[in-house]
Amino acid sequence: MTPVPSTTHATGAPSAGPARPPRRTSRGAAPLLAVAGALTLSATTVLTPATAAEPAPSKVDRHAVVLVNFRNLALADPQRAHDQAVRNFFGPADSLATYYKENSGGRMSVVPAKGDGVFGPFTLDMDDSAACETGKIAELARKTIPDLAYDHVSIVMNTKYCGDWWGLASVPGPVSWFHEGAVADKAAIVHEFGHNLGFAHQKRQTCTAGSFTACTDDGYSNRTPMGGGGEKKGLTAPELLSLQWLTTQQVTTPTATNSVHLTPLHAAGTSGVRAIDLPLGTGGDRIVVEYRTPESTTPDLDVAQGVNVYRIPQGRYNQAVLISNVGHDSKAVVGSFVAGTPISDTSAKLSVDVSQATAAGAEVKVLLGSGPGTATTVPTPVPTGPAPARSTNPPADAAVPSTPEADDHAVIGSTVAPGPAASAGRAGDGSLAATGAAATGPAVIGGVLVVTGAALTVLLTRRRSRRRAH
Repeated sequence: MTPVPSTTHATGAPSAGPARPPRRTSRGAAPLLAVAGALTLSATTVLTPATAAEPAPSKVDRHAVVLVNFRNLALADPQRAHDQAVRNFFGPADSLATYYKENSGGRMSVVPAKGDGVFGPFTLDMDDSAACETGKIAELARKTIPDLAYDHVSIVMNTKYCGDWWGLASVPGPVSWFHEGAVADKAAIVHEFGHNLGFAHQKRQTCTAGSFTACTDDGYSNRTPMGGGGEKKGLTAPELLSLQWLTTQQVTTPTATNSVHLTPLHAAGTSGVRAIDLPLGTGGDRIVVEYRTPESTTPDLDVAQGVNVYRIPQGRYNQAVLISNVGHDSKAVVGSFVAGTPISDTSAKLSVDVSQATAAGAEVKVLLGSGPGTATTVPTPVPTGPAPARSTNPPADAAVPSTPEADDHAVIGSTVAPGPAASAGRAGDGSLAATGAAATGPAVIGGVLVVTGAALTVLLTRRRSRRRAH
């Protein structure tokens, strides 16, 4: 059936819902690079808004992990699954809780709903099947903890006969589902919870020179867990903006040509401009620019150093797309730029260039209109919460080629067309996104976004046991 927006029961337990896709860790930090542009600046102006906005309010997220068996299929090792879930969801280091605490600047605390946060295993009164009725699974799982107040629930099960996916989650919504092996995969856990918060999969696109909108898909961004980056990369600036985890002191909107000194996005402290946020023409799209460097004391332990430019479709920061006017190569291209090559959109009279990038920050030239002007700023519209999880491209019938993930562990792939498998989720859980070892169902079409009514369903296949050789 078509999912509808998720709801929360009066007891604090959200109503049953779909699940989300996982991502893995990259292997090896990118070297620190200096980027030289063709432009030499005589001076650099740091643009900061005059007034500070209140940060997003602190939120305590009560999380429950429920281990379940089916009548015909039990967890292979429930004690191992329990111990791994306690450690990787709630542990004091390198866990879901610490990841979102660090990325939110302490504004979000993920805590066990009760005790150690992991419950079961419970045997559900149903058999597993190829259709994988995720909504029914969620409904029965929630009945096993009827008096527990929680904000999100993660259901852990053996998915041998359930499409063999790795993870699934409502987008946005209160429920995620995991194969029992995925509770050892911190990238999967961080990724699925990101979907619960409203984040879409983050693509990268190559755009025609002189345009930020005439673009073709070119893999995934590899800059966030939502774009194949793994848990050793922090959230991107658009994702932070979507949850109001950057204040207006850290975001600038220049209204005339000038240079901006960008502090690395996840650098310690609260001072320094972390993002440039600009309108892209008059159609509602925006552009966000960030600077990232690998640093072991921040969420960006293993990220490619460089300045990244994102297109924000219709102001939906949680659906940002990494863009460049050159083809992407995760090993050679530094962010959205290659040395000496600015990127621009001629119709919007907007150009972005990088003159220098060091560990301390990047000097970014923003050219607006036909020439230099006096640098001024206006308050940046910082979103008050996640934008609706709707896709603006590609259209429902547009195929996206299967693309290997940058981390060698996953393959962007098959989407199950509408039918028993796609309609098995229960209403009340938002859109559905999945990552698995293989997608099964009545019809499988390579890399297609399937829209059922107003709800978007995005599925992502994942290879768990084999690495691809490149």
